[in-house]
Amino acid sequence: MKQILKSCTALIAALSLAAVLAACRRAPQPTTTATAKPPATTAAETTTQAPSQDNESDLLVYDFLSDAEKEVYNRLVEAIEGSEAYMEEDVAEFSAKIVDRVYFYYLLPDRPDLFYVRGNSNLYEYTGTGEELARFDIQYIYNGVQYDERMQKIESIARQIRQSLPENADDFAKAKAIYDYLIENCDYDYDYTGNSQQEAQTNASYADGALVDGKAVCSGYSRAFKLLANKLGIACMCVSNSDHEWNIVRIGGDYYHIDVTWADTEDNPGERYFCVTDEEIYKDREKPRIAVPECVVVR
Repeated sequence: MKQILKSCTALIAALSLAAVLAACRRAPQPTTTATAKPPATTAAETTTQAPSQDNESDLLVYDFLSDAEKEVYNRLVEAIEGSEAYMEEDVAEFSAKIVDRVYFYYLLPDRPDLFYVRGNSNLYEYTGTGEELARFDIQYIYNGVQYDERMQKIESIARQIRQSLPENADDFAKAKAIYDYLIENCDYDYDYTGNSQQEAQTNASYADGALVDGKAVCSGYSRAFKLLANKLGIACMCVSNSDHEWNIVRIGGDYYHIDVTWADTEDNPGERYFCVTDEEIYKDREKPRIAVPECVVVR
């Protein structure tokens, strides 16, 4: 029989880890009380292959991870796409800390379509042996019908944006149309405090919060932008530092920063945060937590 060894400490650590991402100092917490099953999906064939992508033009944080982080990432994808209730690993191989880091900082930003998933880690010990296991509990807040309804709304928005553009629109025009749509149709959720109880009742830090509910914090804006960008064939990734999340896009072989959250304020109208260089974006923020492509070409 297993006994909980450090569950409270591990959970607090997980909450602190997630806290830097959600809202430019207003963070989401990784827990929820919902228990609904996720939509049916196909599990990854192995735990060593790269995660599936919507199209070949995608850009992933995954590409910049260590081998150990990629392995954890792929195991999490396999568990989620297999509708598993948890993923359990020997702590000697992967610590709870690395599992949390990969889940909150890398997987969720890479896969904004996983807006129906919540999770957190706990540490356990086998009684009598002293062997430690890291268990990552996975919860699904929508059933298949609910997920389909929200995704259909997102698909409708992508079609709306695509149809608003001329046939010969380039990727800059597509990215700008997404940027403008989010600014016009999403409001920053200033009421969101980021506590664990509220997390079960809001989607502000997820793509569907921005696109379906019309309210988001920085991670919700950036993941919504990535989801739409990929649907319009633009390579895009979400990047984060200790208190903010935004996007990098690849257009014409060059990379650019886009920050819809900070653009969606009265103080920053127009294109101040649209397709800008490292020099411009790092004037008002610290650099991302991982190495990312250099954005040096002026549009």
